[in-house]
Amino acid sequence: METTDKVHKTGWFQRVFVNRNIFNLWVGQIISQSGDSIFEIGLLWLLLELTGSNAITGMVAMSAYLPTLMFGLFSGALVDRFDRRRLMLFSDAIRAVIILFIPLLYWLDGLNGLMLGIITFILASFNSLFNPARDALVGQLIKPEEQLAANSMIQTSWQYAMFIGPAVAGILLAIVGEVHLISLDALTFLASFYFIYKIKTNKTGASMRLKNLPLEFKASWKDMIEGLGYVKKDRRIGALLLFTAVDNFVLMGPAIIGAPIFVREILKEDASSYAFVQVAYAVGMVLGTILLRRFGGALRKSQLIQWGVILDGITFVPLFWVTSFSEMFITITIHAMAIPMIIVARPNIILTIVPSEMQGRVFSLMSVCVFGLTALSIALTGIIAEIIPMNVIYLVIGIIAASTGTFGWFIKEFRELK
Repeated sequence: METTDKVHKTGWFQRVFVNRNIFNLWVGQIISQSGDSIFEIGLLWLLLELTGSNAITGMVAMSAYLPTLMFGLFSGALVDRFDRRRLMLFSDAIRAVIILFIPLLYWLDGLNGLMLGIITFILASFNSLFNPARDALVGQLIKPEEQLAANSMIQTSWQYAMFIGPAVAGILLAIVGEVHLISLDALTFLASFYFIYKIKTNKTGASMRLKNLPLEFKASWKDMIEGLGYVKKDRRIGALLLFTAVDNFVLMGPAIIGAPIFVREILKEDASSYAFVQVAYAVGMVLGTILLRRFGGALRKSQLIQWGVILDGITFVPLFWVTSFSEMFITITIHAMAIPMIIVARPNIILTIVPSEMQGRVFSLMSVCVFGLTALSIALTGIIAEIIPMNVIYLVIGIIAASTGTFGWFIKEFRELK
């Protein structure tokens, strides 16, 4: 198995980027996820402008996360059966084409909230395949001792993407508008395709040949049931999944759809201000990653997640008193510093205790907990925001989320994760 580039086997390149394969995956993800952040900014603001309703915006935005809840388990079975790199290439190619339907429908005067929801749902369906394939592929590209460094890069690549994407969006929004801003995401998927194509690794799973597909899909259903049985037996993974599900249900809706609503209704700012609020997330997560790589080894992975959730929740509370863009920027920056503690520790735990042949299914279950519960949280937040001001919502959910972080101490299997 090739895990290091011959030219850069030692020295600064390996210390910073782990190896050439991880470097290619990291660069591709930064570019692709920069496009995703641009897409999310354009989509949410466009929905608010088209519908004028927080509830409808929340329901449509939910379609970006719902497919993982619906298809995530089966996607994980496919990831463990087919070549992971090829699945990622396939997903990127399809997403690059699908997203171009938004400017096409706009040009044909057929773009509305329903069509945006349908297109977003299709895109997210391929996300539900791509994400567990990416996370499981990392294990093929590294040595065991490289886990923390590799996952810190891959899982936090979206930090840098959230700096690049929103900055680009903030500049271009006033020039090209929300619709054509979304079109840029197609180019980023093609860039991701290129860098994934450059990855060199041994093939895993069956070849994606048409004659094999019926039998492989049928076998994947059996694999899915096997994966559920594995999680049921391993209470450590079950506790991790439960903890993740509760945290994402409480926090992610207010974090995602709450930001544009807060900027629009509380601060009375425009879409460019919302884009630059996302930059604050990136700044905070970069700072958090630096601190994690410096001091994270002193804590168990379970402790990292618990403290990350507590800080993630409690740092939302000050938004109740925020009345200006600068205050929001500072508050979100501090809030985002806790996020790497959560998103880096989770895959490290899975790669450490789950056999390689089961990792795709476990990562897909994790995606169901993250994105599936995020979908429900977004829809519920949109409905509640029609009745309760967003700053009050932030106060309440911040306190609730911080309290959920303490639950891990009462679950023995989770508490003892190293």
